[in-house]
Amino acid sequence: MRLSYVLACSLALTAGAAAAGAADTVARPEKAEVCLACHGADGVSQTQGTPSLVGQPDRFIQWELVFFRSGRRHDPIMEPIASTLSDEDVRALGAYIASLPIPKVPVPPDSAPDETAGGAALVEQGHCAACHGEKFEGLQAAPRLAGQREEYLVKALKDFRSSGRPSMGLAAMNEVAAHMSDENIDAVAHFLARRR
Repeated sequence: MRLSYVLACSLALTAGAAAAGAADTVARPEKAEVCLACHGADGVSQTQGTPSLVGQPDRFIQWELVFFRSGRRHDPIMEPIASTLSDEDVRALGAYIASLPIPKVPVPPDSAPDETAGGAALVEQGHCAACHGEKFEGLQAAPRLAGQREEYLVKALKDFRSSGRPSMGLAAMNEVAAHMSDENIDAVAHFLARRR
């Protein structure tokens, strides 16, 4: 399955090279083509398990690339890609991705309003806005959560819970997720995926 995913990303890279989507204010680095091949030509992922990058803060992108490059964060696709990046590449990719315009995407229908309400309560209780911004738009090295793929948010929270993914700073996310049940994780992801 991973091999077919890598092949799909490689094919998408060829198609993505011709796709428009460069931000007006920041030049598109050549290496951005590799990122956008899997994460979407406009930074909005159409691939299950692959996060959208659009709207992510510059610093967050830089730190994640450094974590993949150093092996602190593990992923069989991202580690080899990040290992080829220089510090200059990391800075250029962070600036470019942060400059991508956030498209006007309709909110998906809410098939589980009770879960949404439960997720909203958990997010407020956990003070998520303190790090991720009032509208969950991402701040400094904390990622944008609003509108992220729901299944990716579930995966990320479970990875933090198991300490399979490192937190930045004082291990905040590992501690936050450590006591979350699967039901809580599902509710939080459901709520955040519907924020715009």
